[in-house]
Amino acid sequence: MKERIAAIAKGLRKRSVWAVACLVLALIVVSGICLLGNAYAADEIRNVAEPLSDAEIELLNTKFFNGGTDNTNNMLLTSEYGKPEEIDLYCLFYDGISGETGTVSEEEIAQLTVLDSQAPYLDIVKVGTEEMDAFLREKLGIGLEETQKRGLENFYYLEQYDSYYLVKGDTGFDWCTVIYGSRLPDDMLVLEYEKTYEGGQWIVTLQKTDSGFQFVSNTRCRKMESDENAAARNDTPEYRTGVIITDAYMVVSTADDAAPMALLQEGMEVKILAEENGYYQIAIAVQGRDGDVTGYVKKETVRLEL
Repeated sequence: MKERIAAIAKGLRKRSVWAVACLVLALIVVSGICLLGNAYAADEIRNVAEPLSDAEIELLNTKFFNGGTDNTNNMLLTSEYGKPEEIDLYCLFYDGISGETGTVSEEEIAQLTVLDSQAPYLDIVKVGTEEMDAFLREKLGIGLEETQKRGLENFYYLEQYDSYYLVKGDTGFDWCTVIYGSRLPDDMLVLEYEKTYEGGQWIVTLQKTDSGFQFVSNTRCRKMESDENAAARNDTPEYRTGVIITDAYMVVSTADDAAPMALLQEGMEVKILAEENGYYQIAIAVQGRDGDVTGYVKKETVRLEL
């Protein structure tokens, strides 16, 4: 399977580019779809992002994701994270590893029963610390100690077995459908997808490695605030103008807690709305929509115009 999936990053065929700029790491909801529409000329788009073919999307939907409830790649879509260390370990390992509950001894069950009276009657998921660490390194490129250990407090931990346990009677698995994908420079894939049960549109970013892909981020599609609304919050109604002096990523959320959103090219003109924590809040024009798209970019990537 890995060999077939790896072919996505190596053998992408040139196709007609949609009339949208696919220069995104977490795509924006514009006119009902998460795309930054018509922001750049088609020739510029071809140099930066290439749409995946229908066959490649099908391969992602049937092999890389889905296929069965033991597909751990689907479990990497169960929480939102802007970078690997932010992943929710409770959601990720809710079904164990590969959907297996693991071997739990009678002694372990007895100890867990002291902590949870339902232990003898419900499923017990067991994940050893070493297993957890190895899985994270394979799928995210970081070890357990490098994560924020978000959600780990929801497990029971038995030091004698150096393992984490969940006592539960349901599943955290959800099917997904990739509806659009593109390949960015440095062998990175950006996939827009929907979940069957949770609903909504999501963006997952994958990085090509020698052995397959690692997960970089998984974020909800968010509708960006318009230029007008952003300006209303500022003391000064006037904008300053800036020019991007090197290719840079614009980010969403706040400047101190942000996920990559769009790739800005050198020479692109932007509006400066505010300054915060070493970032400029900027607005960029997007053809085909009312109001600009706003976000943040590092100050050193912008030259202010007089």
